[in-house]
Amino acid sequence: MTTRKTSARETAYSEMRRRILTLELRGAQKIDEGALVEIIGVSRTPVREALHRLSAEGLVEADARGGYRVTSISLRQCRELIEAQHVLVRATTQLLIDRIDDEGLERLSDAVRAVEQAADDKDVAAVTRTNAELHILETELTRNSYLLAMAERVYTNLQRLAFLSFGGDQGGAARLGDIDEHYDKVHDDHWEYIDALKQRDRERAEEVAVRHVKLFQARLARYLMEADCAGLDFSSLAADAQMG
Repeated sequence: MTTRKTSARETAYSEMRRRILTLELRGAQKIDEGALVEIIGVSRTPVREALHRLSAEGLVEADARGGYRVTSISLRQCRELIEAQHVLVRATTQLLIDRIDDEGLERLSDAVRAVEQAADDKDVAAVTRTNAELHILETELTRNSYLLAMAERVYTNLQRLAFLSFGGDQGGAARLGDIDEHYDKVHDDHWEYIDALKQRDRERAEEVAVRHVKLFQARLARYLMEADCAGLDFSSLAADAQMG
C-alpha cells in the first residue's frame, strides 16, 4: 500500500512538474485539479500533495480565489534568477576547485554527454532538463547543502526560460535561428569548465562559468525582446549580459 501511495505521489509530481517546465501549463494558468486527476490517472490526494511540493519549488502559487495557479515569471524575476545564477556559479566553482575528485569529474563528464545527446536528438525538453541536472550536480559535488538547495530552486525555475529561448514553444529557434551554434558554445563551455576543474585552475574555471551564464542571459534577452511580451522592455537584461 505504501509503495502504491508513493508511486502515485511521485507520478503526479513528475507529470505536473514536466507540464509546467515544458509550458503545457503556462504562467498564471489556473490548475484544474479534477482534469489532472483524469489525465494523470491518480486520485486527488497525490495531486494535492504534488501541488504542495511544486509550491515549495516556486513553480505554483496559491490563487486568491482558491486552489493553485502556475507561477508567472516577470522581468524582475528573470533578473533575480540571473543574478542568483551569477552568485551561485562563482560560489560553486570556488568550492569545486578544492573538493572535486576524479569520480566527480567523471560524473560531470557523463552529465555533459547527456546534454550533448539531447541536443543531437533535437529534444528541447531533454536539453533543458539534462542541462539543469548538470549544473545542479556541479553544486551537489561541493557537498554544501545550502548551495544545493539554492541551485535546485534556481535551475528548476530557469528551465522554463531555457525551454522558451531554445525553441520549445516552436518560437525561440525560429525567431533566433541559431540554435545549433548556441548548442556548440554551450558544449564548449561545459568541457572547458571540466578541464579547468581538472587543472585546478580557479581563475579560468570561474571565467568560463560566468561566461556561460552570460551566454544564456544574452540568448534569453534576445528572445524576450523579439517575442510578444506585452510591450515590456527587456533591453537592460541584454545590456547586463554584455557587461564584463
